[in-house]
Amino acid sequence: MQSARPQHTMGTTSDKSVAQEPETAPKSDADARILAAATMLFARDGFASVKVPEIAAVAKVGLNTLYQRYPSKEVLGNAVFRHCKKAWEEAVLTDWPEQASSREQFLFYWNRLSDFAARERNIALYNERKPLGHPYDAQSQALHERLEKTAITILKSWSAESGLSPDIIKAIINGTFQRLLEMDDDAAERARLLKEAGPAVWAALARR
Repeated sequence: MQSARPQHTMGTTSDKSVAQEPETAPKSDADARILAAATMLFARDGFASVKVPEIAAVAKVGLNTLYQRYPSKEVLGNAVFRHCKKAWEEAVLTDWPEQASSREQFLFYWNRLSDFAARERNIALYNERKPLGHPYDAQSQALHERLEKTAITILKSWSAESGLSPDIIKAIINGTFQRLLEMDDDAAERARLLKEAGPAVWAALARR
């Protein structure tokens, strides 16, 4: 499950394992281009290492245009955090099968997560690497707390069935997902491996 702890944890493969162009940003929409560029750069290099003019250049907008929308780098950092977490929430938790078994819930989660990673790898990398170098603003803090509460509820329900602690479950899921997400294989192979891993991860979780 996702965590919003403000640290930058890299995988064991290349730290530059990230698409070189922002994803799914309409060229006519300056705001979307800025968010996509900042997401890609923060995920690749970390918040502290990225300069605002670099974001503007990748987004193909003027520096004044960027600052009109995001008056400071910290404001932009919080906007990127919310953008990425909300994208994950919508893609993965929408229509959550509350009444399903833990196995069914996990496979629902993993399949949704794998599909999301295939569509929005930069966002998925940002969420896993957690490249925060700024405090949460009020909106980001509220979102963080809400998503953490949801994740804890789900992990506790899986823990009751598997006999593993929520922290171990989270480590197994996040570790496997990030390791595969960070791989430099072509997109189709990475997507195949992510899909294939789901039942194996559940088997590890279900083993008492």
